Amino acid sequence: KLHSLWHTMANQPQNFPPDFIFGVGSSSYQVEGGVKSDGKGESTIDRFVHTRPEHIVDRSNGDVACNTYKLFKEDTKLLVDLGVDFYRFSISWSRILPNGDVSKINEAGIKYYTDLIDNL
Repeated sequence: KLHSLWHTMANQPQNFPPDFIFGVGSSSYQVEGGVKSDGKGESTIDRFVHTRPEHIVDRSNGDVACNTYKLFKEDTKLLVDLGVDFYRFSISWSRILPNGDVSKINEAGIKYYTDLIDNL
């Protein structure tokens, strides 16, 4: 959805004061996708939406979402192009700790967040 926001904002005059600090945020479940990618474990919300989809009005889930797990380089470039000063994001603990504890640390999940941070 950031792509369509960019096209809308790019064509509008910007009336922010010069010292305005522009920040955005995201939630891992709502943007990452990659629900079964690279050893990610099942989260509580993953289980809920897959076992009880009737409780979600449009039966949607975060399996693909905005696909930031695969598109983070393009997404972080858009943040730069938009002039974003601060970006707050959440970490999917089931991507880092797929068993829900420290018995297994998912190195692919660590690498994803390291790469994301390095691209900011």
